[in-house]
Amino acid sequence: MLIKSLGKHALIYGAGHILARLVSFLLLPLYTNVFSPEEYGVVSLGYAFLGFMGVVLHYGLDASLMKHYVPADQNNRKSFLTNTYISYIITSIIAAGIIIVFRSTLAPVILGSNYVKFLPYLAGILLLDILWSVPMLILRSEEKPYYFIMLSLTNVGLSLSLNLYFVLSLKMGIGGVFLSNLFTSGVLLLLTSPFLFSRISFKMISFSVWKKLMRFGWPFLLSGMFAMMMELADRYILSWMTDVGTVGFYSAGYKLGMFMLLVVMGFNMGWQPFFLKDGDWEEKKKLFSRITSYVLWAMGLIWVTLVLWVDVLIQLDLGGFTFYGPEYWSSTSIVFWIALGYLFDAMYLLQLPGPFLTNKSGIIAWSRAVGAVINIGLNILLIPIYGALGAALATCISFGAMAIFLFVINRKIYPIQYEWGKLIRISLVLCIIGLIITNYSLSLSEKLFITLLFPGLTILTGFFTKGEIEKIKKIFRSNR
Repeated sequence: MLIKSLGKHALIYGAGHILARLVSFLLLPLYTNVFSPEEYGVVSLGYAFLGFMGVVLHYGLDASLMKHYVPADQNNRKSFLTNTYISYIITSIIAAGIIIVFRSTLAPVILGSNYVKFLPYLAGILLLDILWSVPMLILRSEEKPYYFIMLSLTNVGLSLSLNLYFVLSLKMGIGGVFLSNLFTSGVLLLLTSPFLFSRISFKMISFSVWKKLMRFGWPFLLSGMFAMMMELADRYILSWMTDVGTVGFYSAGYKLGMFMLLVVMGFNMGWQPFFLKDGDWEEKKKLFSRITSYVLWAMGLIWVTLVLWVDVLIQLDLGGFTFYGPEYWSSTSIVFWIALGYLFDAMYLLQLPGPFLTNKSGIIAWSRAVGAVINIGLNILLIPIYGALGAALATCISFGAMAIFLFVINRKIYPIQYEWGKLIRISLVLCIIGLIITNYSLSLSEKLFITLLFPGLTILTGFFTKGEIEKIKKIFRSNR
């Protein structure tokens, strides 16, 4: 029942997260058919900056808020939320002001070109995104998935329609992209404000409570910054070592590989509240072991499907447009490695109960630091040799190293007896399929066969026991 509950919430929150990020995929036909690689490179650098600064301006308080909020009583919940939100208001306004005042100096660094006029847009987006992200976190913590889905749908619909209007109809170019994001973030803040303000009280502002939250949260600032370095440093290193056009080409391929990230983060939205609930540690460990096996199987199937069919997807004709503009088609060469990197990221996230439940959040910062150092070093080493492919390889290897590092640490602080037989079966099948994909050009019928080969081989080699198969059948029968 607990695994079924996790699956339900992961599916719902995952759908909400995918919907929120889906707009970036739905807009790819527009961007890759309208913008040159250089123009799309500027857009990509702008969003890379927003991603990095979003982590900096959350400075670990979001993770700490969830950690303390989920098990707290109503009064303490209000105290934790109030002090977190007031802190965000102050720091995000200061950051937005700095970006606007020093926009002439920052524009060439942030956007790779002297687009000074776009910096106020980015400052506004950053401010609004920080503030409306807090209600979304509380919706997850209070397990209110349907409100979460509604807001996610609003995000997608509004952002998509405004992008089409500003970029396609008004032909505002890059400015239209950032302006549509600014409007969308503003509307979402207005929609979530009533929900938020019913849960805070300015009378409960307390420096001691804020310090308590920060004691647990500050290592997440470091880990978040290292995580963003892993995900975003490659764009800037590519920009410095090649050109902005290569950044646009790489970002187009990376977006496709990031479909794995959407699935992984969607799972994580249900995963964190799940493992933070009270319960017997030893029983939790047995449960986490089973969940790890199931998640690796599901992620493996998604990875195989994505890598096999991505070329077909981007060449689909959509009323005179292909999903990707023809000059971006070859960007799929990096999808194999980017998507595999995020599969390793899922293995990392599955090990987070150790640091969280033992209150050793500093370990998360160290593991992210290992990944970031390896990522940056490999980018500098491989980009001059392999270009965009080198950046993708660096991403994949660094996520793998990070997962291994946390696994080694967890063996000491929170050891879990994993189902190694199942994990090895999945890994061997993935290796076999990976070798086939990278060494052979496959027809559509062969792609279909290889897609079915993964679940077929894992089932035939005994991944699911008879008892598990019966339980799965019962779940499907009960949901009819």
